[in-house]
Amino acid sequence: MITVLHLVTSLTRAGAESQLASLVRNTASAELSHIVCYLHRPDDLAPELRKSGIETICLDLPRKWPWLVAPWKLVPLLRARRPDFLQTRLLDADLSGRLSTILGPSIPIINTLHMPTYDAETIRAAGWPPHKMAVLQRLDRWTARATTPRFIAISESVKRSAVRNLGLRAEDIRVIYNSIDPAILQCHPDEPSRIRKDAGIPSGAFVYLNVARLSPEKGQPVLLRAFKEVAASVAEAYLVIAGDGPRAAAYQTLATELGIHDRVRFLGSRTDVGACLEMADAFVFPSLFEGLGSASIEAMVKGRACIASRIEAMLEVFVDGKTGLLVTPGCEAALASAMMTLYRDPDLCRRLGASARAAALERFDSRQGIKAWSQFYGELASLTKTMA
Repeated sequence: MITVLHLVTSLTRAGAESQLASLVRNTASAELSHIVCYLHRPDDLAPELRKSGIETICLDLPRKWPWLVAPWKLVPLLRARRPDFLQTRLLDADLSGRLSTILGPSIPIINTLHMPTYDAETIRAAGWPPHKMAVLQRLDRWTARATTPRFIAISESVKRSAVRNLGLRAEDIRVIYNSIDPAILQCHPDEPSRIRKDAGIPSGAFVYLNVARLSPEKGQPVLLRAFKEVAASVAEAYLVIAGDGPRAAAYQTLATELGIHDRVRFLGSRTDVGACLEMADAFVFPSLFEGLGSASIEAMVKGRACIASRIEAMLEVFVDGKTGLLVTPGCEAALASAMMTLYRDPDLCRRLGASARAAALERFDSRQGIKAWSQFYGELASLTKTMA
């Protein structure tokens, strides 16, 4: 048996964290065991992992620069659990894991790359200070050279970003796409109509849905301003935003300032995403950057017609005009036009939804993702036996 200790920033219900939870639940076996360790709360997914029999540990580190103090808690844990591999996700966890293996036990690292973190477009969209990101980039490159992790990227676009910004060789990065289990999106037939009723949305309304963290890079201000144009022309149009984040209150205020608060519904964080998607007529994903965009793939799996930003990651997910509509990122007019197109052309809406579902099940079904990860872990097990 080999043991992998996974290190992630938190266990909030978001893309990278949900992928981790699915991975450890579906690959644990007599030959492979997992331990999940997270730097700090929130820990929404922790009860589910523990219920599945996965040891789950919170280090209770500060949210700001946790990697500065991580070795003091992580090194004793690594020595006590003695994992064969340390797998990290997201920058704070990457740095924490690498520094801990430099200062403590020398454990091979698997680094799962989720974001085009150092691209200029990413830094600008997220509002991160460029000087701070330059320092982090240098630290990221140095610790990567010092620990020589095995790199797994969640998309080809993330792989290209890592080559550009971290000086990695393309042949040293394997791509394993994020994947979706269609079963987790199933819901009771009555749930979608119940969500509409609870939200005060008429049964015959045309609903645009966005599922994302409420933060600048997800583009909700652009969506709200675009929807203002749509709402002025379509009396039965409603916008539903599911998710939580640091800009939740600000975006609700913006909806009021735009005069569309009576046609916009903020549902907060949801565990019934599948029912929310079935409730909607179209999915809108105006992100300014993404690693892959798991929420958009969930919408594809549910057969929803999708509109997404024409960014590098979305070009990897959608074929414009065939499996979705791609629009200029940050352009309110283009987004509003695409939203109106779906409303006015029900046949196009159905065709895009059907094609999107077929494409998603072919490329992003969890059975393929778990198979790829199982093969990777099998290679690690063989390597461990050879070294022993």
